[in-house]
Amino acid sequence: MILKKIYLSWRQGKGKSRFLVGVLTRETPTGDTIVFKYQKEEVKKAATEGFLNYPEFPDLDKEYSTNLKTALSLRLMPKTRADRYDYLSFWNANLEGLDWFDELGITQGELATDTFEFLAEFPKKHNGIGINFVSNIAALTHFNLKNDCVEIGDKLRFELDPENKFDKNAVKIFKGNNCLGFVKKGHNLFFHKVKNEEVEINVSNLEKNGKMNQIYFSIKVL
Repeated sequence: MILKKIYLSWRQGKGKSRFLVGVLTRETPTGDTIVFKYQKEEVKKAATEGFLNYPEFPDLDKEYSTNLKTALSLRLMPKTRADRYDYLSFWNANLEGLDWFDELGITQGELATDTFEFLAEFPKKHNGIGINFVSNIAALTHFNLKNDCVEIGDKLRFELDPENKFDKNAVKIFKGNNCLGFVKKGHNLFFHKVKNEEVEINVSNLEKNGKMNQIYFSIKVL
């Protein structure tokens, strides 16, 4: 068990701002108790763009603590799927000792039918070993990147962006001096715990079709 906190992120659509409308918290060291509650200030902001609720958690004022795994089961890769190992490997999620909560946060729990994401607040280390996880760059649509701007394996770096008017915790991702975009809201909190010399950041996968659609990158604490 690695994760203690996962943010429920929502946005109106691709290219729009993310709002961390809720948070799932592991309340006990053994992981037996998971609690979900909405973050009211973020909900208010998201509501101006059309957010209503997460369908399985309809009451914005309620704290949910029962049957959460069942409510979120569609967000998890079935253990019977033949491609499960490859899927978990893509996200660096095929480690021993992970439970469903870890898997949800590490793989982000996205579906093609909505715009929710489950974005973990990663620790710097777990059991004395540096964390190693995968994320993908936000705001690509605003940067108009060329298809050949990065390749798999390229080394990246980050810079904090405290003057950002949209998010005081914003973090930019660079290849050399070329800004590629931002770290996702939620994942960006991790980068406030580390320095560039403490981590190794590399492009792990790409999606492109005439233009750069997605840049995945791995972050490993040295």
